[in-house]
Amino acid sequence: MVDWQAIKKIDAHIHILPDDVHEANPDSEDAWVHAADLHKYCGMMDTLGIEKAIIMPFNDPWLMSMEFTIDAVHKNLYDMKQHYPGKFYTFADIDTRNAPAESVDAIRKAIVGYGLDGIKIHPNNTGVDLDSEYNQPIFAFAQEHRIPVAVHSYPNSESDRSAAYRIINVLKQYPDLIAIVSHMGAYQWEQLLPTHAYVDISAILPDYVRIYGIAKTNEILRKFGTERLIFATDYPDSRILAPDVIYDSYFDILNQMDFTQEEAEMIASVNIEKILRGNNNGHRNFW
Repeated sequence: MVDWQAIKKIDAHIHILPDDVHEANPDSEDAWVHAADLHKYCGMMDTLGIEKAIIMPFNDPWLMSMEFTIDAVHKNLYDMKQHYPGKFYTFADIDTRNAPAESVDAIRKAIVGYGLDGIKIHPNNTGVDLDSEYNQPIFAFAQEHRIPVAVHSYPNSESDRSAAYRIINVLKQYPDLIAIVSHMGAYQWEQLLPTHAYVDISAILPDYVRIYGIAKTNEILRKFGTERLIFATDYPDSRILAPDVIYDSYFDILNQMDFTQEEAEMIASVNIEKILRGNNNGHRNFW
């Protein structure tokens, strides 16, 4: 049996608030806010077997800076990487108050100037449908330069801004896009099986077990194939779990799956390393 606590892991989807946001909210009683601390998280990593993690923005500048601008968000994400070298990757944010061309310019600066590693799009936070005209230049830019794009998809309806069919529309238009579907498309997962997108198991894994049980959840993961699965938790916000039990719960669930050691290693780190390594070695002639 694979020991998921001991195996080398990259958590490909976590949320951390920058120091300036913490300093501006010293009296917060929200457990989520206290857990989303860079220094506390870094202190947990060795015990949990987390070698590295990807810090994802929210597509909400009010949560990731006290200046409320996209450049300030990207600067904060850069500072997080620099504070603990080699521990974190960071994905660029989007602010739909800006024009699409401005968003592409901001992403270019984030990747080239600040050394960020990908793009995060959360359609429900941007207020813009994933397959909207606004996002087209972003997807085109990401596809051209081999920049991975993590897409939030936990739809509450068939017409949700992050619905599975919208992901399919994007992938048809941008067949070479390196797409990571966060939360596996939730309960619309089956629609995503024929696509080439990677899927991360953040937030959704405990929900699947609660609804379907271990055996059915194992079957769902198997349907995607281990070459498409990415370990991620959405720490410290995993919907039904308190921050301090998220990792133990994930390890307990995954320990009950039928993955071999080699398959577990693919899910835990190899797949996401391949994606990020491809970005770092890819086409970087942005200017």
